[in-house]
Amino acid sequence: MKKTITLLFAYLSIFSCSSSNDDITEVVTVTPPVIENKINLTSNYSDTTETVSLKWTLSGEATYNHYKIVRSDSQNGIQSEIGNSYPNQFTFTSAVPFNPYVEYQVIGIKANGEEVKSNIIKIERPEIKLINLKTFDAQFDKNSGKLYLLDTDGKIAIYDVNTNSVTHQISTNATLGYSDIGTYNGSVELYVPRNDGWVDIYDGNDLTLKAQVSFGMPLISTVYHNAILYGSSNNNSSYSVIKSASRATKAIISQSPQLYYNSGRMRKAVGTSVQLYTITQNITPVDMDLYNFDLNGNYISHQDDTYHGDHPLNHRIFEAFPDGRIITASSGSVYNSQMIYQHDLPSGNSKLSSFDFDSNSIIAGTTSKTIELYNINSYTKTKTINTKRFPYKVFSYNNKVVCVSSVTQLNVQSYDYSGIIPDNIMIEIFDK
Repeated sequence: MKKTITLLFAYLSIFSCSSSNDDITEVVTVTPPVIENKINLTSNYSDTTETVSLKWTLSGEATYNHYKIVRSDSQNGIQSEIGNSYPNQFTFTSAVPFNPYVEYQVIGIKANGEEVKSNIIKIERPEIKLINLKTFDAQFDKNSGKLYLLDTDGKIAIYDVNTNSVTHQISTNATLGYSDIGTYNGSVELYVPRNDGWVDIYDGNDLTLKAQVSFGMPLISTVYHNAILYGSSNNNSSYSVIKSASRATKAIISQSPQLYYNSGRMRKAVGTSVQLYTITQNITPVDMDLYNFDLNGNYISHQDDTYHGDHPLNHRIFEAFPDGRIITASSGSVYNSQMIYQHDLPSGNSKLSSFDFDSNSIIAGTTSKTIELYNINSYTKTKTINTKRFPYKVFSYNNKVVCVSSVTQLNVQSYDYSGIIPDNIMIEIFDK
């Protein structure tokens, strides 16, 4: 009996141990990871063509009705839609605006209107330095390298080509005309006509207003020579005269007879007298005139051209050679000192936008993003310089060419009635 009880206890102990060591199966529910809906944008920018190729891939299970491509011209700036693509189209090519900073983004649009935005692609070009001036006139001091820029809103700025920077800027709160620079008592000055009849005289270093001279008529243009200012009235006004005034006393010296709509923008050539050539604006036919004053500012004579618009004339594109010849218009039309038409420069299909000179060459900007050099006597082309943007004003500066370029192409003409002015400019400098 005792033996039986002992065996039963042992059996039960063995059974109990066996039951406590049995494996227990744990049921685990595995949830697959959630893949976020993303649009992954990459790009390839070409500096040669100034275009960007956008390409995107998708992650997640979202499907899209279409894609919007948007662009901004500043960091976190307002985006504008520049295109869209179909659901199965994952590339887009765009011309890149000529700005130092541009952003691109692709936005996927679901059927319910929900948007999924891609990462942002940035194109940064710090070498592009835009000047936000609607520049209609520019003067250049070839001794100091200072460029004076006048805009249609009455602002004036100095750009130093040696430091590639705007050093001074003012607002005149006036409607300005075509200006000139000169030296008075050893100091460089900028002479700026206004439509209220005054010429403002600014210090050429910092644009401090030094003096004002009243011409008593709306002014479109002024030139300066030997301490004498000359002012021409708008040819739409009833004045249509040119007056001279002393820089020292600020008194009127002389004036031309009142003629019928024969004044306008002036260019000067100086020999034994001061020859003032004018081209009219905003009237047809366009006319060129020559006014002679002696070296003391006294009026001598007036001469009208004989063509009255038979050959190209454009007051916006208008320069006098050092010897008194005249060149004007997008055709590069040359006239002798007596306003007799000679011929046009051999510019082919390129339209010319601006002229300057050195001892050997006519320097001409073109709408084809080039600067052309022509022999100053034979007029044959001697060199082509490629520019980044569209030359608007060109200036000779020692062995270089300073170019005020419009960011966008302008519609220059043989006879200009357009009033087209660049919205933004940049300064380009090239070796001759």
